[in-house]
Amino acid sequence: MCGISGVFSSEKLDERDAGLIRTMNQLMHHRGPDDEGIEINEKCILGHRRLSIIDLSKDGHQPFFSTDKRYQIVFNGEIYNYIELREELKKLSWNFRTATDTEVLLAAYMQYGAACLNKLNGMFAFAIYDTRDNTLFLGRDRFGVKPLYYIQAGNKLYFASEIKALRIVQKNLSVNEQSIFDFLCFNRTDVFDETFLNEIKRIPKGHYGYIAANGALSINQWWNPESFLSIHNSEPDTSVYHNIEELISSAVTLRMRSDVPVGSSLSGGLDSSIIVGILSQKKLLGDNYKTFTASFPGLAIDETGFIADLQKRYPFKNYKTFPDVNGLSKEFDQFTFMMDEPCTSPTFYSQYKVMELAKANGVTVLLDGQGGDESFAGYQYFHAFYQTSLLRKMKLFSFFKEVLFSALRKQEKESFQTLIFQNIPDVFRKHLLYQTLQNHIHKDFFYSHIPKSRIFNYFFNAKDLNTSLVRHFQYKLEHLLRTEDRNSMAFSIEARLPYLDYRFVEYALTLPERLKIARGENKILQKKSLGKYTIAPILERKDKIGFGTPGDRWMQDPQWVERTHDNYNYVAAKFPGIFKTNAQLKNNLFERWKVNQLAVWHQQITSETAGK
Repeated sequence: MCGISGVFSSEKLDERDAGLIRTMNQLMHHRGPDDEGIEINEKCILGHRRLSIIDLSKDGHQPFFSTDKRYQIVFNGEIYNYIELREELKKLSWNFRTATDTEVLLAAYMQYGAACLNKLNGMFAFAIYDTRDNTLFLGRDRFGVKPLYYIQAGNKLYFASEIKALRIVQKNLSVNEQSIFDFLCFNRTDVFDETFLNEIKRIPKGHYGYIAANGALSINQWWNPESFLSIHNSEPDTSVYHNIEELISSAVTLRMRSDVPVGSSLSGGLDSSIIVGILSQKKLLGDNYKTFTASFPGLAIDETGFIADLQKRYPFKNYKTFPDVNGLSKEFDQFTFMMDEPCTSPTFYSQYKVMELAKANGVTVLLDGQGGDESFAGYQYFHAFYQTSLLRKMKLFSFFKEVLFSALRKQEKESFQTLIFQNIPDVFRKHLLYQTLQNHIHKDFFYSHIPKSRIFNYFFNAKDLNTSLVRHFQYKLEHLLRTEDRNSMAFSIEARLPYLDYRFVEYALTLPERLKIARGENKILQKKSLGKYTIAPILERKDKIGFGTPGDRWMQDPQWVERTHDNYNYVAAKFPGIFKTNAQLKNNLFERWKVNQLAVWHQQITSETAGK
């Protein structure tokens, strides 16, 4: 796990470029405090910060070279199946001089070209420079777990793992109002290749970039979750449950490959508790295995009771952190800086504190349950997509039965709102959406940006449950992955996500919807396949709605009321036309968070520009 940076040009580079890469490396020191490397070529400079995870020796130093010195690689992430892939390559006459996954990755690229990406089970972003042909290859993983951004300035292309490293390249960066729109109106960021700055883009997840010797950049998709919707799995249910168990067990086991201590994030929910259970059943969980939890004593969202119950079955140590409004206030600016861009919820601050706790207790790799909701249909509003599917197939009895069961289980009102939203014409959708924004968004801003929103045009146009799951991988999950990456790397920790093993995701997308939601209950596929690895109090919970944080309570604190007032005035002045004049946020606590995020982020980037 590391930070990478670099610059490529069709013409000769100069000392200023080398200086920029050195500065980029320094700005990403937190991503790799163990080692640093820079390789200066005439037309390409590569930079690397190393967090040592696999093979802690000097063999892991990057940039890493092929034996013939033709290829140079900088790599961020982990290839979990590197041992199996190395054996495959050995049979093709490849010899290896190190025990690193970096060398395996480079050899795979040299053997297979871009097709090597399909063989990788991992999270990755990497750059490979061909010194003979003067070309650059930029690869990114299927789900966007590991980041890779770029900016084009004249005939040069700069890339880096974090936006903050690229903001130093040029002055007068402009704010992307479409990103602000999706952030404010849909609670979404990290949509496809866009960032909050027009000039800085990301290599989209599941894509790779290729830069020819003349400097021309092409972006190509190599993995698309939508392709699995045409595969209809008709295996017996019992076979499906067995296969899911095998796939997730394998995913967890692979992610224990490490030469440094491994622990787990742990809440009182299914995803993380099942990981702990699998580790125990696989004899990978000892009495000293460390888990880390955000606790909110005295509040209904506190889950420490469930963790105490889990400890009665499995041996592990649990460490708790206690995020509060005062800590948030004190650390808000630094937290926002580490995020790179505005984030959508105070929940991510609690995750930030969990990572800090893990670092303080000697853990470098952390398993996490992120991604389980996207494959197992864990969000409450997934009921609406399943019900819409039944309605469109004219399975009216099943439709009304599911609606009734949802009502009896007292699903969140969001589920029923989504059902209505899914089944009305676009013109009414737009009007309904605008009215539900509590009238603080300016009408002209709303109606000028909604036609260009990928969230409105694609995410909400899923006609059935499985398509909705795909849309979540395409347009929702990445903003959660970005915050997880920044939170973990802020403390030099590698976060690993077993539920995003591509073998499992691809398989789950081929399964019929009836296995994922039934009788008003979601995640039943997970419960039937993996429920034996957790405990009854967690398995039977009906109040679990995700990783909770008392964000509403925090935003009502007097210090945040005052801060929101000042930051709202700042945002309204800097972005005239977004908010209505004298718009009131007092009844919209969620918007208070976003206004504060947007204001502090903008102050930070303009301060950087002004200081050049």
